Amino acid sequence: MQTRKSTIQIVTLNSIQISVITRPVFPTCDFKTASTTSSAMSNTLTRTQPWRLTVLLQMLVFFSVLANAQESTRLSVIPQPREMISSGTKFSLDRNAHITLSDQKSADDQFAANDFIDDAKQTANVTLKVSRGRGRKTILIGLLSLPSIEAALKNASISLPASLNEEGYILNVSADLVVVAGASPAGVFYGLQTLKQLIRGDGPDAYIQGVKIIDWPAMRWRGVSDDISRGPVPTVAYIKRQLRTFAAYKLNMHSFYMEHTFSSKSHPLIGPEGGSLTADEIRELVAYAKSYHIELVPEQQTFGHLHKALKYEKYSSLAETPYGDVLSPQQEGTYKLIADWYRELNELFPGKFFHIGEDETFELGEGQSREAARLKGVGAVYFEHLNRVRDLLKNYDRKLIFWGDIALNDSDLIGNIPKEMIVANWDYGAKDDYTNRIKPFKDAGLEQLVCPGVWGWNQIFPNIDASSKNIINFVRDGQAAGAVGMLNTSWDDDGESLFEMTWYGIVLGAAASWQSQAVDQKKFDSDFEWAFFRNDGDQFVSVIHALGSVNTIAGFGTSDDAFWRDPFTTAFQNTARTNAEKIRQMRLQVEGAEETLLLNRQRARRNSSMIPAMLFAAKRFDHLGRRWETAEKLSREYWDAYLNLGDRTKTRRLRRYASPIYNQLREMAEELSELKGEYREQWLAENRPYWLESVLARYDQAIAIWLAKSRAIEEAMRTYEATSTLPNPEEFGLGSRFPTAPPAQRAQ
Repeated sequence: MQTRKSTIQIVTLNSIQISVITRPVFPTCDFKTASTTSSAMSNTLTRTQPWRLTVLLQMLVFFSVLANAQESTRLSVIPQPREMISSGTKFSLDRNAHITLSDQKSADDQFAANDFIDDAKQTANVTLKVSRGRGRKTILIGLLSLPSIEAALKNASISLPASLNEEGYILNVSADLVVVAGASPAGVFYGLQTLKQLIRGDGPDAYIQGVKIIDWPAMRWRGVSDDISRGPVPTVAYIKRQLRTFAAYKLNMHSFYMEHTFSSKSHPLIGPEGGSLTADEIRELVAYAKSYHIELVPEQQTFGHLHKALKYEKYSSLAETPYGDVLSPQQEGTYKLIADWYRELNELFPGKFFHIGEDETFELGEGQSREAARLKGVGAVYFEHLNRVRDLLKNYDRKLIFWGDIALNDSDLIGNIPKEMIVANWDYGAKDDYTNRIKPFKDAGLEQLVCPGVWGWNQIFPNIDASSKNIINFVRDGQAAGAVGMLNTSWDDDGESLFEMTWYGIVLGAAASWQSQAVDQKKFDSDFEWAFFRNDGDQFVSVIHALGSVNTIAGFGTSDDAFWRDPFTTAFQNTARTNAEKIRQMRLQVEGAEETLLLNRQRARRNSSMIPAMLFAAKRFDHLGRRWETAEKLSREYWDAYLNLGDRTKTRRLRRYASPIYNQLREMAEELSELKGEYREQWLAENRPYWLESVLARYDQAIAIWLAKSRAIEEAMRTYEATSTLPNPEEFGLGSRFPTAPPAQRAQ
């Protein structure tokens, strides 16, 4: 019997791979009859091949239609709307398509339309214009109350739900008409942000996916608190980039966390030149934010975290402890300083809120307030100050926000907090449930903002595993408890964090606070690639998770701390020895991420500035792995030479760490020098030059450590050639003796 062989052809059509199996057609026969049936077999093949080709072509047509249908109906929108129904139609963005404003005089709608036009041009190469009157292909924009909008929705049989709030919108896309209608100008704007994400295709092939959406937010306030006091102070241009991106995902609050970075006319000594927000800059940003329906909230600390002010002799008498961190409630000058700051801030920020800080007052009761704290308790002293600040600012008719951590230390006194104040309730732990954190303030009848974090501080790249759980679950529980909003936090504790790396957590917070149900992270990830990067794939979100899970893989808490640690210490050596496989896996993972970015960076049509930031993080992680591996290898080989001083071959291997041609230690210094240059570039893409040199000095110091060790090895080798001795490895910074024989090394 002749063996039949099959071949498999892979046909790719519209990104769908079809496996086509073809088999030779041999009638059943044996070798005795094969010769007599060859003619018949030939005839059979001749007859069947056209039939098979027809079937194959029909399959290709079917899968082509299926692929196009999938592309037309797959909706990737962040935040996910409450009601979203695909119609299967398309609104082609051809030369007949145009935008019409229901209210031609509306400056808000004109701005929102232009914002949409700019995005369509940038991401889809589509040119749209605002025209008067209706045509064959119209995108109609306006308030729900306008007659033309009411008529269009009535024709589409769409009715308004009673629960649609002032930021809600209705979006309906048919083949010839798109209606974007909002309950307010903000609602119109948010409808257009959703419409941006529904554009598919490019140039003449671009279209808007057919859909009906009815949507409104679950939480009134959806914000971000950005630390501009621990090093990075963003430029005005970058703050505008932040505001535009916040608004694209329907965030409506942004808070500047300030300790000493407000350029106050009353207290010019405190705000550093070139590192503070000036009055003119604030006015410009307030106007800019208003167009994007974002409330800017000044957060000037009024209790703790004020060392950068209290270090000055002029203000040292106001400190709870000499030149410390906390203002003393015992000094009247404390309240004059606060009054001066907020008088200026009131003139610059015309919104509804002041954020007065009041967190982490660890020194309270240790200095000037010691006696008051002994008599009343530290909690009572804290709440007296809180109430006095409230009274001081009462005439400005603002809602005061304050951090809630200290209040939780004295839960019995929470009832003394004025009911008109709003608690910024922060907790950055990755927990399954936050009820115990939320309940004390809810029981006291206080409004609260739940405040998770993006976990970018003290990290080479944000810890996505921890931040995602923190954001999703904390906001979920806050919604269930009736919290008025979310304030997602980005801190700069180490002075070197780059905001551009945090967008995944920022957008996740936007989704969690807008959506009425807890975020499904798998669904969010499948949408994020398109909604944020306008990439039809998963390349960038896979990189975000690869970099964001390094902490979990490597098992360390703060990757920045590990990066800057002196490699020639026993602790560093022990980490390198005991985690060799984890380090290897980490390097493979981040190198894979870097390679993915290099191969696909041109695919990002929106927010492409995050790509170089992720590339930089991947390189830093890889260098961290190299630090561990190089230090461990040097330690192992040095110990081997030290224990075998008579073996000159082994000992002379150490020259690879001191050679003028190939020098593994100098190579580490060279890598750091390259990273230093890339960091400078990333910093200046976001921030003012202020504080940059402080961070770059860390690179210089790390470079010097590697070069110094190379010179020390060189000197040790000279000594060895003369005396056949080497310095003791432990005294030489190479850790303790290996407990067992070193394992066989993998191929280099």
